[in-house]
Amino acid sequence: MTEPVAVSSMDELKALTAANKYVVLDFWAEWCPPCKAIAPIFKTLAGKHGVAGALAFGKVDVEEARDVAQAFGISAMPSFLFLEDGEPAGVDVGGRAKGPAVVATDDGKVTLLRGADPRNLMLIAEELGKLARTVGVAEVEPEAELRKDSFPQV
Repeated sequence: MTEPVAVSSMDELKALTAANKYVVLDFWAEWCPPCKAIAPIFKTLAGKHGVAGALAFGKVDVEEARDVAQAFGISAMPSFLFLEDGEPAGVDVGGRAKGPAVVATDDGKVTLLRGADPRNLMLIAEELGKLARTVGVAEVEPEAELRKDSFPQV
């Protein structure tokens, strides 16, 4: 099972992105109740979809790693950013990610999620997991299927 990686500096982020084609970053703060509510879901998604060398999940405490948050213009917590080869990237979920917290490109690729929205986060993690398995870096052991109704409502 893959655990989320604590990212406390730009150097740590560079190391994480150098070792993985795709990275999902969770920008959070200790004082943020929605951040605490989504944390167990993020951990579960990392365990289910993380692929060593291909897809990593990182947690950025914005109080500890202000430089990382500022580098990506993060001002609201929680926020989830998606990187490909170390750069912000959009994730194509076929228009299924919906709501005011979804930031997408003109072609519909989701680049950022703001807020503790488990359904949209699950969609994106699942899609990135599929992409990670196609890069041929590692195999993922099958695990129990995540059900949308198995998460607490936030």
